[in-house]
Amino acid sequence: MRPLALALALSLIACKPRDANDPKTWIGRLDDNDPKVRVQAVQQLRKLKAKQAAPQIALLLKDPLLKEDAALALEDLGGPEQVDALLAAVDTTVGAGSDTAARAANRTNFRIAEALGNIGDARAGPALLRLARSSDDNVRIAAVEALGNVKAKDAIFELSHIVDDPTAPPLLIKRAIVALGDIGDPSAIPALAHGLVIERQGVSFLPESSFALFLLGEAAVEPLMKIAQDQDPAYLAWAKENNRAPAGTYAKAALVLGDLEDQRAVPVLVAKLKYVDPDPVPGTSRLLSNLVRMFAANALGRMRATQAAPAVQAVVSTANAQDEEVTTFAAEALVWIGDRAQARELMRKAQTGLLKLRLTVAQSAALFGEPVLGKDVLTLAMREAKGSQQACARQLSDLTMPVADPRQACDLLATQFGELSKPLEAARVCASDASCWLPKLQDPDPVVRARAAYELGRAGAAEAIAALAKAAGEEELLVRTAATRALDWLASVPAARPALKGVAPQLASQLAQEQGKGQYLKANEDLRRLQVKLSRL
Repeated sequence: MRPLALALALSLIACKPRDANDPKTWIGRLDDNDPKVRVQAVQQLRKLKAKQAAPQIALLLKDPLLKEDAALALEDLGGPEQVDALLAAVDTTVGAGSDTAARAANRTNFRIAEALGNIGDARAGPALLRLARSSDDNVRIAAVEALGNVKAKDAIFELSHIVDDPTAPPLLIKRAIVALGDIGDPSAIPALAHGLVIERQGVSFLPESSFALFLLGEAAVEPLMKIAQDQDPAYLAWAKENNRAPAGTYAKAALVLGDLEDQRAVPVLVAKLKYVDPDPVPGTSRLLSNLVRMFAANALGRMRATQAAPAVQAVVSTANAQDEEVTTFAAEALVWIGDRAQARELMRKAQTGLLKLRLTVAQSAALFGEPVLGKDVLTLAMREAKGSQQACARQLSDLTMPVADPRQACDLLATQFGELSKPLEAARVCASDASCWLPKLQDPDPVVRARAAYELGRAGAAEAIAALAKAAGEEELLVRTAATRALDWLASVPAARPALKGVAPQLASQLAQEQGKGQYLKANEDLRRLQVKLSRL
């Protein structure tokens, strides 16, 4: 009986299933006679991220029943050693048919393109270029994205053609623009300049095109300066043929020049602050003129062009609601430039005009002005408190701040200005002492927190980087913007670079988590550019 019991026990051990979390369990089943078992093995190895199985999975690309699943698995598991097998598996004969075989072949080509893009091996360029001309849109999109990942310079002509193709799907155009930026060759600049101003099916490509040009860096500066000054005959001919308004061109060229921060562009941008659009309709002319001026002011602010501060100041006006955006952009630019003498002029302009614009320029003054302006703010608040109830209530209503009791309207209005004394009082206490400003990043008042971020950035305070990175994730956009600007300024401080590299993963994680959140779109575009700067330190 004992030998029989032992044999039975050994039999049970032999039949016991192997560990499902052990890749060896599934690698051993890749050559099983049952195709369902082989498919399951490939899928499980992908889930387990078992890169050691990539060579065996690549062999299954020759198996018609496993080809698509194998290509999908190699998106995550493949490496340079699997490139040849993936290239051999591309089906260049398939059309856009709706039959089962054509759909399966296109799905497989799509997976292969994604796998090759993830691997990023330049050998894949020619095959991906062929797939970019596929009759299946999904295959084209995957191939175009992959061409950027493998940095295929031979694809620039094809990708540029896609950007200019009026029949191309918007998503394909977006991927082509991103790919051109990733490839990083100056020969892509004409297509990317077109991408700044074109629309397809109501879709703008400004975010992708401006970022791609930013990635190209210095090579894009002179071409954009020429475009902004009507000195590029080829672009002028294209713009005329495609009915692109000059104002849009000037504004978007200014946007990118501001990102690139090349001082050669300052005179060009200053000239655009005086732009007057020739549209015969006065309202349209004003709108287009302000569009160019606001982007020029914003660019000069990003460049911290002190010499341009008076010209930017000249754009600020509180008299007309049509000037709200240009005034907001210009006042913010003055904060970034940091010429404190301009804050007094902003405070002077805050004395009269439309309430919303007055508050905008007063807040900007409070973000960088000398402490003595605190007295002006309090005087202004006291004056508002003595206004007529009817006038105060009307102005608050314009701010979408209706008051239940009209008797409180003037006090509430006065408070809107009076609160701005807080950042100026903080400036009186802290002056240029970074150790004093650092805890004020936790202040209950958002304008104080924003001012603290700006002051720490101006002071080159490397010790504040961790706190500024945290502030760059605040819900309050005013503080986010200030913290991001401060971190950007610190990138030019050698002593700050190790700490900046240390917070780069945190900022990258924030960008990934907030992708698609509209309320942070503008702030996170700046954060993306900061990420690029940090990666180049």
